[in-house]
Amino acid sequence: MKVERINDNDYRIYYYESIISNDTIYEDIKILLKKLQKKLKLKGYYKVVVNNKKIGLFIQLIHINDTFYKNNLDLKIEINNDNIYFKTKDYFLIYSNSLIKCDDEYYYCVVDDSFDKILEKVEFGDFIFEKDIKNKTYVI
Repeated sequence: MKVERINDNDYRIYYYESIISNDTIYEDIKILLKKLQKKLKLKGYYKVVVNNKKIGLFIQLIHINDTFYKNNLDLKIEINNDNIYFKTKDYFLIYSNSLIKCDDEYYYCVVDDSFDKILEKVEFGDFIFEKDIKNKTYVI
């Protein structure tokens, strides 16, 4: 699991230790975030955007409000099917993947079923949500 702090209240969590069933995803997300609540100091109302891929969960926590939730945690969970990309400076890590985008500095490949070959190399890049790269990349 990798936790990335975006700002004081927003996080991205990459949970690629196990596969989560779509039948129990809402309950599993709640359990996972309750475990992380103290460590990340989560309190308030959060929008939770979840992408469930073969290699694991990609979770984006967006803090909405804490006025009514002083010491509690409330979650609005949304399942999202947008693409997740792996961002790296090394083209040769991802050259065998089907869809590759790039900008001036980085290469991006879609996290799909063929991504298993790259899984042992994730320390050489980051996972990026599709909306974060839409307007600044081109397909090669």
